[in-house]
Amino acid sequence: MAFTEKLKKEVMNLADGKCVICHEPFVEIHHIIPQNESGPDTIENAAPLCAGCHDKYGDSPSKRKQIIEFRERWYQIVEKILTLKPAKDVKNQKAIAIYHLVYEDETFENAANAIIELLSKSQNESPNSPRMLFLDIDGHRNSKCGYDHDMFELMKDFLLGNLIRYFTEMTLPIIKVRNPNEQSNDISIGDFKIYASGALPKELEGKLLFSIQD
Repeated sequence: MAFTEKLKKEVMNLADGKCVICHEPFVEIHHIIPQNESGPDTIENAAPLCAGCHDKYGDSPSKRKQIIEFRERWYQIVEKILTLKPAKDVKNQKAIAIYHLVYEDETFENAANAIIELLSKSQNESPNSPRMLFLDIDGHRNSKCGYDHDMFELMKDFLLGNLIRYFTEMTLPIIKVRNPNEQSNDISIGDFKIYASGALPKELEGKLLFSIQD
């Protein structure tokens, strides 16, 4: 047996036609439990995966739970996008989901620059579309099980304090917030720089910049 075309279409719609792990297009619908292990042809056993993620996750029984977790999280994001009301000046445009996972060994600088690059890329590829940021953080916990200084600063000061104006909505581990104003689309990658404390040039004071605490 195999998935019906109707089921494939339904699964593709749930995932917005993208891989549920890396969010790249050009996917196929794969059985989480393989057919040779009597995996059923049901929507619960289906996952849209690109070839690379299928090779990495699909042949490992121990990673099947991860595939399901990735799938459910991505389905929720896609559902959120489809129900998002567009800003007044971007009617009839589909919202853009920007997702970043901060790995345990990733620094503040790495994460901040990665988000900036994703923001700039999304504006270049889908000008003025409503943008929604989804941030996950792996590790980075302190002794009280809260987020460490760098990650709390990334969320509270860098994202909510500076970049919120360039998004319609942000979903962060500590809070979910919607921009109360219309999303700003005046984005230039050159406007974003990260300076160590006390190293901000005087000629750049007053611009949208972020100074890292030592």
